[in-house]
Amino acid sequence: MTLSFEEVNILGNIINDTWGNSSTGEEEWEVGIKNPSTVVTKSSLQDDVLSVMSLSIINLGSYHEQHKQIDSIEKELNTYIKKYINNIKKEFKKKENAGRALTCKQVKDSEDTNVEIINPYASTRAAYVRRTVNFEIK
Repeated sequence: MTLSFEEVNILGNIINDTWGNSSTGEEEWEVGIKNPSTVVTKSSLQDDVLSVMSLSIINLGSYHEQHKQIDSIEKELNTYIKKYINNIKKEFKKKENAGRALTCKQVKDSEDTNVEIINPYASTRAAYVRRTVNFEIK
């Protein structure tokens, strides 16, 4: 079962963060203390594929440690993508929205990680790390 026109509009409103909604949430470090997140998660819908991209800026440090840093941030970005998808499902299921469950199935071999070093000559070697995962929506 594919999405109807109305359901596509509902999903579009849920994933829209251009007016009044933040693309970065707040994470609780301790009980009652909120800190702005350093991860941005965005999505786009094309046909029945929802592409979710999560981005973070990290310091790679030395050449010997960079692969550990990248693996660590990949796991963190996967967590943010999972939270993002769960939030979309929760909002879509609300009675004032679609009122039914949204099925998101990850497209096989659609995961992609892109690392872009901002300044390779700096000692910190800051880099953008982008993690993209595609989901089939029904």
